[in-house]
Amino acid sequence: LNHMMEDRNVDPELRRRLRIFCLSNKAAQRRGRQRQQLIAELSPGLQGEVVMEFKRKWIEKVSIIAKVLLWAESSENGNMFRAFVVDVSLKLQPSVHAQSEVFGMPHVLYICMLGLVSRKGRVHRTGAVWGADFMLVDSELLEPFESCALTYTELTTLDRSTFKELLKTHTENCPELRQKVRRFCCWLAFQRAFIAEANSRLARPTRSSFKSSH
Repeated sequence: LNHMMEDRNVDPELRRRLRIFCLSNKAAQRRGRQRQQLIAELSPGLQGEVVMEFKRKWIEKVSIIAKVLLWAESSENGNMFRAFVVDVSLKLQPSVHAQSEVFGMPHVLYICMLGLVSRKGRVHRTGAVWGADFMLVDSELLEPFESCALTYTELTTLDRSTFKELLKTHTENCPELRQKVRRFCCWLAFQRAFIAEANSRLARPTRSSFKSSH
């Protein structure tokens, strides 16, 4: 890296950011390899339980996952609900971003594992979750997703298409799961649409304000 930057006469500030990212990412990859090696040595059943335990405190902050776990407590198909959550945990993907990098895609769930992220004028720290509305079809109903990494940032992500595939797979054995997830999404979409319409009406000039201006 140093030879390349010297050869290309890279700007000093960019050199600093590259070194920070490479050093941090190297440590993250080492942790990831160690974790994957440990998990690979376990039986399939234990793999799911261990991954779930590792990520429980993060995924329980995701509203739809928290609901599924709640439904598991009151349903005869509780084990199938929990199996779905385990598979969701296994499908979470790592993502890293350098300091000052702008990122964000619609229909993607983000969980901050390390670092500071700016979004909607707020600073998100380790453990923060956003994009929990990633299951909604209408992009107009989604919260703003564009974010900026204030430091080197490690994230865990899940996109809508992966979630749908898992839901389809588990629905074959547990139709109740799909029904409940659909109701949850419809209710969330209704709330977002209601708020959007209320904000739109508040932004319109009223007749009284129009008259007073004349």
